[in-house]
Amino acid sequence: MEKLINKFWNGKIPLWKSYWLVGELSNALFILAIFNFEIYFFKNNQFSNSLPFLDFSNFSILSKLFLIIWTVFITVGIWRSAERYKGSLIWIICTLLFLSYRIFTLRLIFFG
Repeated sequence: MEKLINKFWNGKIPLWKSYWLVGELSNALFILAIFNFEIYFFKNNQFSNSLPFLDFSNFSILSKLFLIIWTVFITVGIWRSAERYKGSLIWIICTLLFLSYRIFTLRLIFFG
């Protein structure tokens, strides 16, 4: 497992796997886990009026910290995979634009 994490961090996993499996699928599962962590451990049920995936401002500081670390981790891994990608330039540009937007939206965690 440690080798796989190291390979991802260094961008040695193909771009499609980095983006779709880690960047989208595991990211969705991580966000669901954080959301459930908030409900069960912090008894935070303030999400009833909004979609939980769009409003992270009510999360505890611990959950926000985990979310920031996770987002930076997956962004760096995918970015490095995009830099190594040998295919069409359009996929590299689209990936880098999406990752830039993902990092830009981290400000919503604190300033909702």
